[in-house]
Amino acid sequence: MPIITISRGTESGGERLANSLRERLGLNVISREVVVEAARTYGVLEEDLLSSLRSPPGFWDKQAKKRQQYILAVQATLAGMVKDDDVVYHGLAGQLLLRKLPNVLKVRLIAPKEDRVRAAMAHLDLTRPEATKHIEKADEDRAAWVRKIYGADVTDPSLYDLVLNLGTMGMETATEMVVDLVGRQEYRSSPRTQRRVKDFALAMRVQAELSLKSDFPDAASHVRVSEGVVTLDLSESLSDRREAIGHFVKRVEGVEGVAEAGPTVKSEREVPANSWKTAADLMLPLSGYPHVPEDLPIREALLALGASSVVSSEGHLVVPRYLLVLNEKERLVGVINRRALLRGLIPQYASLERASHVAAAMPYAEALSASAPLWSSLFSPAAVAAAEKPVGSVMVPTRVSVAHDDPVDTVVSSMLEHDVDLIPVTKGARPVGVVMMTDVFDNVSEYVLERGKK
Repeated sequence: MPIITISRGTESGGERLANSLRERLGLNVISREVVVEAARTYGVLEEDLLSSLRSPPGFWDKQAKKRQQYILAVQATLAGMVKDDDVVYHGLAGQLLLRKLPNVLKVRLIAPKEDRVRAAMAHLDLTRPEATKHIEKADEDRAAWVRKIYGADVTDPSLYDLVLNLGTMGMETATEMVVDLVGRQEYRSSPRTQRRVKDFALAMRVQAELSLKSDFPDAASHVRVSEGVVTLDLSESLSDRREAIGHFVKRVEGVEGVAEAGPTVKSEREVPANSWKTAADLMLPLSGYPHVPEDLPIREALLALGASSVVSSEGHLVVPRYLLVLNEKERLVGVINRRALLRGLIPQYASLERASHVAAAMPYAEALSASAPLWSSLFSPAAVAAAEKPVGSVMVPTRVSVAHDDPVDTVVSSMLEHDVDLIPVTKGARPVGVVMMTDVFDNVSEYVLERGKK
C-alpha cells in the first residue's frame, strides 16, 4: 500500500478526505500526532514545534537554526511513522517533508472559499467576517511558511500528483479518484521502495538525534544511509570528533552499522574536488537569507538588519551584511547594506554627492568638505522623517549574477571582478538563492590549508 499526503487550506476538507480513505483502504491517518511524538522524542516543547510549523519566519529570523532543528525533528518523526506504508498524512507540508521518497501520492485539495467560511463559522463559532479573516490569515501564513522555508509556492500544481476541486466534485468522487490512482504501478510498494523509505527514515532520525541530542550538531548534515548502514562524510573540522560521533550514531535505534567515507588520495594531475562544486552547492535559498519588500520603510530595514542572523551553507551562524530587496512579484531586484541605509537617512545626500563631484574638479578641492552637513543631518528630525522612505529608493540594484550550475571558480571570479561579497544565483531567469563570500572563502581556505599540511 502507498503513502498519501494531503495538502489543503484551512477548512477545505482535508481531514474528511483522510478519514474517507481510511474507511476505504484501511490506512492509518496522522496529522497532529506527528508534532506530539516529535516533542516527546526530542525533548522539545510542543508549542515551539507548532510555532515552527505554523508561523512563517519574519524578514529577520533570529531563530533560523533552531527553527530548522524543529522542522528536522518533525520530518524525522513523520518519516518514522510512514516507513511501514499504509499511511495518509494531512498535516502541513507533507508533500515537501517527504519529497525525496518514492511511491508517495501527493494530493492537493481545494474548496470554494464560501464553503470554507461556512465551515469555519460552524466549527469555530465565528461570525462571517471573523471566519473570513481566519481563513485568509491561515492561508497567508501557510503559503508564506512554505515559500520562506522551501522556496516553493504551495499552490504550484507541479508539487502534486493529483489536484482535487471540491467545488466541482463531491467527497465520494474525490475519494474514488485517489483510490484508483494509488492502485497504479507508480504508487505500489515494492521491496526496493520499502528499503528506500526505511533508509530515508533512518537518515532523518540520525540527523535529528545529532542535531538535537548530541554535542556535535554540525555532523547532522554529513549523514548518508544505505541498507541500514550509516556513512559519515565528515569534514576536516570534525576530524577530532570522528570516533565520538561514530559511537553516538551506533546507539541510534535502527542503525545496523557505521562507516566513514575515507579520504581519497589524488594525483597532482587530478582536478581538486572543490572545483567540481557549483553555485548551487554553496548557495543559500532566498528563503534562508533575510529579505524585505522594496516598499518597506528604511526604519523597518534598520531593525531587520540589526536583528538578522543567517545559517551559512556550512551550518555556521553569521551576521549578514546585506538585506535582499524583493519586488511585489518576489523577484530579487537589489540589495541594501548599512552604508546605503545611512545614506538614505540624509535627505540632502543626493545633492551633496553631486556637489562633491563638481567640487572635486575645482582647484583646492581638498579644502571643500561636505562632511559636516552630513554628520549634523543624521541627528535631526529630517533624518527621522527620511526613515519612512522605502528601501527601494536607496537600494543597490543587482548588477551581476551566476547560474546555479556555474562552477565555484566562476562564482569567485564574478565576485572579485565586480567587487561584491554577495551574489545572486539564478536558474533560468528566476533567482533561486545567493552565495556569500564567507562560504566561498571557507571552501577555498579549507582546500588550501588541508593540502598544505606536512
